[in-house]
Amino acid sequence: MVVLMQIGSPWAEMLIILSAYLVGGIPFGWLIAKVFKGTDLRTVGSGGTGATNCSRLWQGSASVGVFVAVFILDFGKGLFGALVSLDLAEAIGGYTGASSSALTLQVFCGLAAILGHMFTPYLGFNGGKGVATTFGVVTALAPLSALYGLGAWGLLVGITKYMSLGSMAAMLAIPLSHWIDSGSEALRSRLAITIFLVVTALVVVWRHRSNILRILQGKERRVGDLDQKL
Repeated sequence: MVVLMQIGSPWAEMLIILSAYLVGGIPFGWLIAKVFKGTDLRTVGSGGTGATNCSRLWQGSASVGVFVAVFILDFGKGLFGALVSLDLAEAIGGYTGASSSALTLQVFCGLAAILGHMFTPYLGFNGGKGVATTFGVVTALAPLSALYGLGAWGLLVGITKYMSLGSMAAMLAIPLSHWIDSGSEALRSRLAITIFLVVTALVVVWRHRSNILRILQGKERRVGDLDQKL
């Protein structure tokens, strides 16, 4: 099965996956809030270290700019985890005999980057929801599904003005679109990606459980509220 690692040297794969986790754990939103606002992002708003919570510290166009900047940086962590892992495997493999399946290694490194963002070792394992980093990984592994997810996100945010609802819709649309696009291959040669997309979608939705509760209670912030001070 493609989901099983054909390991020549387990230390090589572990080193590569750990590297993806440590890069994924860089809390860009927290760093930007700390440097420019002197604020610990974990103590305000939702307590998350991602783009949405960070952008709430600013107003107007600055809020949008900060959101985009943090989103791109967090997106890049996931893209790095899934793509650079192959270069690392080739470089390290030449010395250690690492022989993991390329697809399997990408999946594990992508997952490590997402977990690094959600549970960053630099902030006591408190992080963000993982949406932007997941988008980065999915873009590397299943770019068409990433586009469907982006479309679902834009549609739901446009209709409801709930960023969190759009994020959850995007995460659920990604494995569904992958299944539709891949057909029977989703359970054969692309099984590793299929499992990864389903698991990450469920994890991201679980990380939004407090947002779901606030939506049901009518207390969730809408996009138009991002300009309001905390």
